[in-house]
Amino acid sequence: MLKGPNDLFLTPDICKSHRDDGVVYLRSNTPVSVGPENIIFYLNRWAEQRPHTVFLAERDKDDPAQWVRVTYLEFRDQVARLAAHLRDLGLSADRPLMLLSGNSIANAQLMFACYFSGVPVVPVSPSYSLLSKTFDKVLHIQNLTGAEMVFVEDTHRYSGVLETLDRFGLKVIVSEKNSARANDIHLQDLLDKESACLFTPPIINGQDVAKVLFTSGSTGMPKGVINTHRMMCINQEAMAAVWPFIEEPGHVFVDWLPWHHTFGGNHNLNMVLRNGASLYIDSGKATHDGVIETVRNIKDKFPTVYFNVAVGYDMLASKFESDSEAARSFFKNLRLLFFAAAALPESTRLRLERLIDEYADHAIPITSSWGQTETSPAGTSMHFYSRLANNIGVPLPGVELKLAPVGEMLELRIRGQNVMPSYYENPEKTAEAFDEEGFLCTGDAVELADNNHPEQGLIFKGRVNENFKLSSGTWVNVGELRLAVVSALAPLVSDVAICGHNENYVSALLFPNVSECADFVCDNGVVDFSENKKLHAEFKRRLANFNEQNPASSRSVARALIESDSPSFEMNEITDKGYLNQRGILLNRKCHVESLYRESPPLKVIII
Repeated sequence: MLKGPNDLFLTPDICKSHRDDGVVYLRSNTPVSVGPENIIFYLNRWAEQRPHTVFLAERDKDDPAQWVRVTYLEFRDQVARLAAHLRDLGLSADRPLMLLSGNSIANAQLMFACYFSGVPVVPVSPSYSLLSKTFDKVLHIQNLTGAEMVFVEDTHRYSGVLETLDRFGLKVIVSEKNSARANDIHLQDLLDKESACLFTPPIINGQDVAKVLFTSGSTGMPKGVINTHRMMCINQEAMAAVWPFIEEPGHVFVDWLPWHHTFGGNHNLNMVLRNGASLYIDSGKATHDGVIETVRNIKDKFPTVYFNVAVGYDMLASKFESDSEAARSFFKNLRLLFFAAAALPESTRLRLERLIDEYADHAIPITSSWGQTETSPAGTSMHFYSRLANNIGVPLPGVELKLAPVGEMLELRIRGQNVMPSYYENPEKTAEAFDEEGFLCTGDAVELADNNHPEQGLIFKGRVNENFKLSSGTWVNVGELRLAVVSALAPLVSDVAICGHNENYVSALLFPNVSECADFVCDNGVVDFSENKKLHAEFKRRLANFNEQNPASSRSVARALIESDSPSFEMNEITDKGYLNQRGILLNRKCHVESLYRESPPLKVIII
């Protein structure tokens, strides 16, 4: 039986130094393995050492009760075959492959075939194709990378973007069996046929480009982040150093986090690969409907390590509280719960801890880390016990952190082999991203949990450019306040946006958690909470209590507005990471913000 987090984690050993100008440097004293030169090394290793271990599995499209599985040996042989055909089709280091569809075995086969053949892969958020009418971001990415070939699984779902790309003469690889598009290339045909010529895989070096991942584009068009093989490998070696338990055989992952994002694609998928584990691809997600599929998969496959975002854990907690079978399945073999992208509200942590106490016969730590697309992804890890919801941990082995004063805050900056060499074809943004010492300027603000004990971690304080001043000159820490308000209103809200720049007081836009607000649905069944008197009264009561405990002007909320529309991905109101884009929300809902500051506000404004 596990006794606690120290059974899983390496004890942090952190070196701290500082300059007279207030700059603080942090690094881990733990050495990190040099690791392999390329990500294919791990695949070859397990194809030889654990050939019959399942690498990937997904629900059978024809019989969803069954799983389609592929072992390490089978997968290695498949991607080696595909690699030759990709070269035959004209792909090269200068001609990458765009992946428009989401997580699947077929997606992985093409991704690793690209790794194997030295072709950069360009994973693109499916939302850019499925939630857009103009496909501006897809076209931007295609134009920037020069990709001449794309992969989609379902040509019907992607018909709009394919019609647009057809006008530019792009070739399309499909995995569906009965595609009606005459000129498409079928993945199974590539797997079945012999290569036109003898293929010798190129030597893949650490500095070679493995993929180009794109930022969420929350403030404009997404930037392409070069991910080298070395970046991805060194990140996994560092994680294995601080999570030694992850190298034990037999780990099972049930994971939905998208591979076009660095959390799912670099952290989770590569962790499965590096440690010879098995990944059961979850087609669910952190939505009201998606979590139902996630629970079904958890009941079928008992995970040993689990990753999710904060809102996903909140939804799962609700399911487990009402479904003891699902809870027992989830906690039966679980060793660790991990969250990232946004802080875990205290209310959600308490619910998870109560479930652990009830359904697990061993301790299960709840932990987190910090990283960005530019850091492939992890730069810090909380490989120790902490109850602070916004503790992002300590620098990973091989990583140097710099805390640089920017105004009244400390910006987190990072240097190491896990950091990108540059943005793709964007020297101007690359120059802006690094400081004079070669540290990546992340724009995230932090502070030490204890100045005398750096091993106790860093506290995330929000974005440097997200905070604002009230008209009194008082600074409002948006990141901290958002987390506090969400906790105060949990589980009735999924998130909030904080307003008040140059105003006399702080206000908030509230996004209700529809699944938790069932008691407040109107008598006619309409789910519109913007003018719901019962919900208004409940939020007013809770916010009044919150203000009593937080009387400072920068910590209390004077007015609030319940948003009837969910945040829009299309309008840059929500990122691929699954949390609100504060700037995008305030820009797009300017009239809502203005109503909060009218002398005679409309009735739907909650005045606390």
